[in-house]
Amino acid sequence: MRKVAPPDGYPPEKGRYARGNDFSPVAVCVILDTFDFTIPSELEELLMAGLDTGAALSGMLQTENIGMEKMICNIVANPNIRYIVLCGREASGHLPGQSLLCLMEKGVDEKRRIVESNAPTPFLFNLSDEAIERFRKQIVAVVNLLCEAGETDRSALGLDPEVVGKAVWSCFQEEPVQFKRYTLYDMGAYPEPPLVQKVVWKASKPWELAGTHKPQKQVSALVVYKLLPGTNCRDCGEKTCRAFASKLVQWMRLPKDCPHLLKPDFAEERSALESLLGMQGE
Repeated sequence: MRKVAPPDGYPPEKGRYARGNDFSPVAVCVILDTFDFTIPSELEELLMAGLDTGAALSGMLQTENIGMEKMICNIVANPNIRYIVLCGREASGHLPGQSLLCLMEKGVDEKRRIVESNAPTPFLFNLSDEAIERFRKQIVAVVNLLCEAGETDRSALGLDPEVVGKAVWSCFQEEPVQFKRYTLYDMGAYPEPPLVQKVVWKASKPWELAGTHKPQKQVSALVVYKLLPGTNCRDCGEKTCRAFASKLVQWMRLPKDCPHLLKPDFAEERSALESLLGMQGE
């Protein structure tokens, strides 16, 4: 069975992950559905379950753009990795789990948006076409154990460390084994050399992530926030109205992305926001 030594500089991107067995055929991706300074113990346990059972990389994915790009860079730099075990619970704001599955199935469009992803900004601007296609070819299956957003039952598949460990173990086997609906085994390294790239753009033009234009005016996020409903309902995909305001001033989101601003009761506020931000016609 063909295995290759990871190149110098592997893994090329830093992040919330642990490096395990470099010759392992599997990486574990735990969705981080909260702030990175308040990581729940159950998610830490999933990460360690992946590491303890021999994953090449076991880490957390929080966002559908920069976070996804860093994960892709690290995986294509190690041709031995052929599977991803996706676990944890979906993050209702960023939808990184759904975005990963869509990327594998559909790829990206001409604007580098992940096709059919429902995430707010599922754009992969910082990667070459070569890296994206290599990722989609190298990874033969995403073992999807992901729970729905808000799941708290620790016995659910995607929150059970034993299930995650069993998934990793299954990927190691020399002969095919059945795990849930997947047939898994170690098929050896991808037959092309490691592809070492880094995220270089770092979203220096965040408005382009939303497919809009450069902001026409410099506006305070606090001023914008005062024109929002202030309900923190998350219907826009952001955790709070303040977070939505910060995206508005960078033109990463538009007023119409807030369902409440589309209601007649908020017509004046929406008009004021569009005028303040220079977004008339957007």
